[in-house]
Amino acid sequence: MGAVSATGVFAAPQSGSLAHGAGTFGTAWLTWIVSFVIVIALILLSRYGLQLLEPYLSRRRQTRNLAVVESLAIDQRRRISIIKCGEKKGLILTGGGNDVFLGWMENEDAARPASFLDTPPD
Repeated sequence: MGAVSATGVFAAPQSGSLAHGAGTFGTAWLTWIVSFVIVIALILLSRYGLQLLEPYLSRRRQTRNLAVVESLAIDQRRRISIIKCGEKKGLILTGGGNDVFLGWMENEDAARPASFLDTPPD
């Protein structure tokens, strides 16, 4: 509300940044700038913090004898994976109504049967 001065004239309250003095305006901007710098510094430092935590966050559940070698999404629900158990590799289909073990894969070092693609043309 306005105030009545000693002369009886109604004086309207001052508005704007100069109403509180020039120091308040500068303090508000200084506070804003310092806050902005602190937030930017925290964002940049979080990158290094995540790099330090990455080995703990991305540690896979892998043992010496059992591991998922490769995995491929077939559709939204099903996934086919190659697993390694000891020296053997197996193929599993997961998702959907049930999970299916498709069998062991042959060793890559074993001789594969000859096919018509392997025979030279006459």
